[in-house]
Amino acid sequence: MRDMAGRDNFPADYNTRLDSMRRDGTSLKVNLALKGLPQFTCLPVDRGQYGPTIHLLPDEEVVIRSFGEAFRAVQAGQLPDLPVIDWYIHTTVDPTMRDKDGHHNSALFVSWVPYELAGTTWEQEESRYVKHLLSICDRFAPGTSDLVVDTFVLHPKKIEQHFGITRGHILHVDNTYGFDQRVPYRQPIAGLYAASAGTHPGGGVIGCGGHNAAMAALKDLGLG
Repeated sequence: MRDMAGRDNFPADYNTRLDSMRRDGTSLKVNLALKGLPQFTCLPVDRGQYGPTIHLLPDEEVVIRSFGEAFRAVQAGQLPDLPVIDWYIHTTVDPTMRDKDGHHNSALFVSWVPYELAGTTWEQEESRYVKHLLSICDRFAPGTSDLVVDTFVLHPKKIEQHFGITRGHILHVDNTYGFDQRVPYRQPIAGLYAASAGTHPGGGVIGCGGHNAAMAALKDLGLG
């Protein structure tokens, strides 16, 4: 938003505030085309498990330790061996998303990964790491890797390049900031409003930021 509006058009103290809020993205999205549904060892029969978010978690006694190790690895610029993975299979909820060949639209949502990798690059590591993530899926649903017919990978740098999201941070403003600390709807430039995930009430595909910014604009126009 600031790049489009021009940094010099904002007050210096507001630029300082925005600069202090900038964070690198930590999410990796692996979009998948699947030729069939995975079969989970723990639940081989379809009982509705494909529609909700699927969480791939290690055994209960090691889960907290594993997540701590994953977080520390990312802080050091490394790709974690066992990251937090949320798995979605969208076409089980919306069959119209299937293509003419009947492929399932699916995605792995991975937390956390670094924006910059220490000692290597995303270009070098992307293919290897995707195979590693699919091998984790194979542990829970054997044969998943064989179902994959295509991938579209979005690591933080690609998110920035593909969508224009600064530093690839999908939440725009990190969730460590409270609701009252987020970007205001009314910007310091007359007629400019923020409506992104960086505003209250934050990230999530819920549209509340857009609604609230629209209400602020209507009120300023004397229409609210």
